[in-house]
Amino acid sequence: MEQLELLLNKYKFELRPKPLEQGILEAIPFQLPDDYKFYLENYEAFEGSIGNEYVQFWKTDELLEANQGYGIAKYLPNVFGIGGNGGGEFIGIEFLSNRYHRIILSDLVSLEEEYFIEIGTSFQICLSDWIMAENGLTKIEQ
Repeated sequence: MEQLELLLNKYKFELRPKPLEQGILEAIPFQLPDDYKFYLENYEAFEGSIGNEYVQFWKTDELLEANQGYGIAKYLPNVFGIGGNGGGEFIGIEFLSNRYHRIILSDLVSLEEEYFIEIGTSFQICLSDWIMAENGLTKIEQ
């Protein structure tokens, strides 16, 4: 997780001042990817630019409420929303099978899989790709 820590620190993600309540993670109906779980356990919510992308990663204690409120839990049972881009789209983790997943961007209106845009195969790769794009470099091969 050392590279992920470097990325998070580069964009001044704030460290969590106290440990995350384990009940929060246990209430999430998915086995979260290790890199995203590490972020939740160690860092606060984030809002700002990463590379050329504006992102809002939702507060840990609001994740379940946001997924219910936006209808993600109801209409996309294999997706867990983790944030948005401030433009009517959400960032989510799509759980495919046997711990395989991908990070997606989709609109909050239709909530249909046909509109999913894959933005990474992991949380860390997604962040790395945004930083690389800002510097005119190509995305990491996945």
